Amino acid sequence: MARAQTVAAAGDASISKDESSGTWMLEAGGTRLTLSLAANRDFAIERLVTSSGASWTRAIASDSIVKVGSQTVPLGARRAGFTLQGVAVDTQDQRLQLNATFDLASSSLRVTRHYAIASGSPTFEAWNTYAPTGGTPVLSDLNALQLVITPGIVHSLSGLMGDNADVKADGEFTLSSRSASTTQPFSIGATGRSSESSVPWIAVDGGNSSEFYLSLMWSGAWSMTATPSGSGLSIVAGLAPMTTRLVATMDGPHVLFGAVVGGRPEAAAALGSYIVNGVRAGRALTPLVTYNTWFAYGTEIDEASMMAEMDSAAALGAELFVIDAGWYVGAGAAGPSDFDAGLGSWTPDPARFPNGLRPLRDHAHDIGIKFGLWVEPERVNLSLVGGSGIDEQWLVTSGGQYGSDHAAQICLSNSAARKWILSWLTPLLDQVQPDYLKWDNNMWLNCDRPGHAHGTTDGNFAQVNGLYEVLATLREQYPDLLIENVSGGGNRLDLGMMRYTDVAWMDDRTAPSIHVRHNLEGLSAVFPPAYLLSFVTENGAEPLHDALDASLYFRSRMAGVLGLCFRSAEYTEGDAASMSHEIAVYKAVRDTLNGGSATLLTLQAEPENGPAWDVEQVTDAGTGQALICAYQTDDGSDSINVKPVGLDSSTTYQVVSVDTGVLGVASGSDLMTSGIDVLQSPNTAAHLLTLSVKD
Repeated sequence: MARAQTVAAAGDASISKDESSGTWMLEAGGTRLTLSLAANRDFAIERLVTSSGASWTRAIASDSIVKVGSQTVPLGARRAGFTLQGVAVDTQDQRLQLNATFDLASSSLRVTRHYAIASGSPTFEAWNTYAPTGGTPVLSDLNALQLVITPGIVHSLSGLMGDNADVKADGEFTLSSRSASTTQPFSIGATGRSSESSVPWIAVDGGNSSEFYLSLMWSGAWSMTATPSGSGLSIVAGLAPMTTRLVATMDGPHVLFGAVVGGRPEAAAALGSYIVNGVRAGRALTPLVTYNTWFAYGTEIDEASMMAEMDSAAALGAELFVIDAGWYVGAGAAGPSDFDAGLGSWTPDPARFPNGLRPLRDHAHDIGIKFGLWVEPERVNLSLVGGSGIDEQWLVTSGGQYGSDHAAQICLSNSAARKWILSWLTPLLDQVQPDYLKWDNNMWLNCDRPGHAHGTTDGNFAQVNGLYEVLATLREQYPDLLIENVSGGGNRLDLGMMRYTDVAWMDDRTAPSIHVRHNLEGLSAVFPPAYLLSFVTENGAEPLHDALDASLYFRSRMAGVLGLCFRSAEYTEGDAASMSHEIAVYKAVRDTLNGGSATLLTLQAEPENGPAWDVEQVTDAGTGQALICAYQTDDGSDSINVKPVGLDSSTTYQVVSVDTGVLGVASGSDLMTSGIDVLQSPNTAAHLLTLSVKD
């Protein structure tokens, strides 16, 4: 009988080798991935099996395709000329990594296939590193993963669907499901930024009481297909069509995939665990009550008004105050919404901030809150090109055009352009010393400009890699700096950005409350709730003065990061007291968000033809505590029976309403079977219940 030897272990994660069978096994969170990996065999994934014995693989084959020159070959296929050069294992705290290196001598190419795992999560991170061994091989359509898996219901999530907050239609961040039958092949992707059309994620319900999930860690153009293949479902994920010349070692896109016992709730928890411990190297997500100036003030900001608003926001309970666009020279030239003017100057306007920005940061710290600052490093106003150190040759063009008559995107394939960004950004950070940096991106073209460090089809690929390089430098130089990911709203929501950023603004449309809940309920299938930011703003349909249901407006944001954006001086003491109360409620329940994952217990909230109640559960696997967020939309439906999921059957829980106190004590089994009756309230349509382990 073959016997495997453990090569590395950390917690429940391990990498082992069976010399006699020529296989390597990676195991974490109870799921095992078996690789055929020996010099006398073709490289292949043999099995992906959960702790219950559910097998997801329907074919023994290489899990990556290499397109080099005119060839399209499976990685590690000996008939194509691949030879295995060696296998190495690395250990980094709770993260283990296997690296298998192959040479394709006929194409002067070396490819290293990497797999990483982390204790506690049945998730596998995989990617290829490409290196020339002579000459400059031409690679196309870089592939991250190919697998033939058990067929089932395929779930996906639409993207932002346009970033014009005033005119776009509903439909963004909507969960959908489809049967992968022989007549329904399935394809999603992006041509620009990652989540413009779809979020790069799918999940598949198996008929074996387990769930397969996959998400690309990529912030640009990508492609994913699911095609029936015999008795299985062929999944292929990677970059959108492109060609690049390999002149130096480079990585292809990373992918996370795995299989977990249970369904989408368990898959979301598994993915969230790996995001923190594998992708973010243990850097936790910490949701802060965040005040932002944009929707309330636009560019009409100065030192006095910001200090006054900072005091008011802190008195309400804000923990972070962020100065948004407009603090630099030139901003606001065409009105309070004009933040394009001055882009690239990155000097505080001396007329409005005569002492610079550091006094604002110091004042925030003096009153016990954090301070944040907005930047958009990837774009400049054309009027500043040629000055401020900006070289016109750095600018992105597509078909010879900038894409705008007043602003242009900087091509981050250019090392001088990347150095220029850091040349003003690092002194700014050193001088102001903010706690938080809001990194915005409001323009995107796929650069095809001649003379840049890319060809006509790989400008998108080069731009994303350049962005990652700049963000990695910031992370290394400022490890405690919190960074917000915003891209015209949520155009760049992907797990690649989660490596570098700590929170993401989902959507410029941050009202009404049902729209925000829709976004949260969709995106939390992929992202930890503590990453997803939205704002309570003044809205015509939901005014904050003498609010009809302030609890609903605030609590609709509480399954994520709670943001505030309004002029505090416009509200009465009664309004402020109501706001402060809701912020205190958020602080009382948000501990569950810190290590939590979300589960939608009803259909997703919809502005029209949605469920009478929409209910979401956030569960912290570490503490066992859960938060139930139930929202009533239909006044004619006076109650709902909510059945929590994922509780420990034998554990006793205390159920508490944030409004009425203790509702009772019951076992996890009883709660999941009999549920909790949530009744219509005369005070609010938003009900928050906490389920805590009873000692």
